[in-house]
Amino acid sequence: MSVNLKLMHTFSRVAQLRSFSRAAEELGRTPSAISMQIAELEGQIGLKLLERTTRNVTPTPDGANLLERVQDSIRRMEEGIVETRDAAERRRGRVVFGCAPTVAASTLASVLTEFRSSFPKVSLHIREVTSNGLLAAVRNREIDFGITPFVQSRSDLKFKRMLREPLVALASNDHFHDLPDTLSLNQLTQLPLLVMQGMPVIIQNKGQETPMLLTEYLESGDRQLNIACSVRQAATLVDLAASGLGIGIVPRLAIPKDMSRKIRTLRLEDPLVVRDIGIATLKTEVLSEPALALANMFQARLTGNPPA
Repeated sequence: MSVNLKLMHTFSRVAQLRSFSRAAEELGRTPSAISMQIAELEGQIGLKLLERTTRNVTPTPDGANLLERVQDSIRRMEEGIVETRDAAERRRGRVVFGCAPTVAASTLASVLTEFRSSFPKVSLHIREVTSNGLLAAVRNREIDFGITPFVQSRSDLKFKRMLREPLVALASNDHFHDLPDTLSLNQLTQLPLLVMQGMPVIIQNKGQETPMLLTEYLESGDRQLNIACSVRQAATLVDLAASGLGIGIVPRLAIPKDMSRKIRTLRLEDPLVVRDIGIATLKTEVLSEPALALANMFQARLTGNPPA
């Protein structure tokens, strides 16, 4: 029998997550496409592999038996890929990494200059993508590691925090000159806001920390928001804030050093909103010497401390 590895992988994720929709989200497919793949696999094998209800998906006895063997095969294949790639990378002297745009804008040039002086023969390949795309690239072994905001715990990923930075508000002096130096959540919801799409943040309130997206935080408590504009890039948001279109909410790292004096930076409190920046790798990944050195250089640049 010819084995379709894609169908086996899809079956493994559905069986482990116990959900077609969650597997579809992880694999970047629609639930109907995932369902069709499972039906195709069951048809090829001639066995029912999953029991479906309106609330849950569970493997049948045959499905559980197959899942155990598929997981073992995937694990051995991943180990083989890691060993093969590591050997090849050591021969070639090549580092592939991803960097979130807000981090890249403030640190990338200086870090790469330092790296080039220490590893002049190592080839560098950079992906400047948003957090979700970067984590997917790590998971698919398209990059060695990613410098990214923390999104949420993932069973197959490891996140090492390098920097915790606060979010701040940007206000045009010409249009919002009467605002206080510190804004609360209630005050924000009464203003036209400029936000970055899909920005992960951490809410610190009464000794507790809650990871969520910025828009989820702003909408907490059924508040009505006035979103004047949502953008993907921090640089665009800074320009819009300078124009007076609204109050921009950005990480401190995203504030350009040459920002116009027409813009004022305001603190956000009650509660405090922060963002963690760190290095994301697969739990099974062992970074090469150049890749590890590059990650340490990012940490030193972000924290202001030399690497240990």
